[in-house]
Amino acid sequence: MHPIFHASLLSPYRKTPLHSPNFSQPPPDLIDGEAEYEVELIRSHQCHGRSRKLQYLIKWKGYPESDNTWEDTDQIHAPNLIKLYHQNNPLQKIKGRLCSL
Repeated sequence: MHPIFHASLLSPYRKTPLHSPNFSQPPPDLIDGEAEYEVELIRSHQCHGRSRKLQYLIKWKGYPESDNTWEDTDQIHAPNLIKLYHQNNPLQKIKGRLCSL
């Protein structure tokens, strides 16, 4: 058996009471004309690139896990969540260096 099927077996999606409505994502807040999304949780961190810049994996409020993104420290405006995250996940030296902020 091959995990393959012919495209003729596919049918277009039709919204029905059985399938329920599509996932609706909340619109961003507009602050000074720029879109701002609310951080729900910080999932992980990493040091990225040659400059070893600190990044966080962000779970956005109202969005599925598939929409999680890596964001630089200066792009996150949630100091309480960052502090809470680092209480359980302290920054560690990697190859003798800490991540740069």
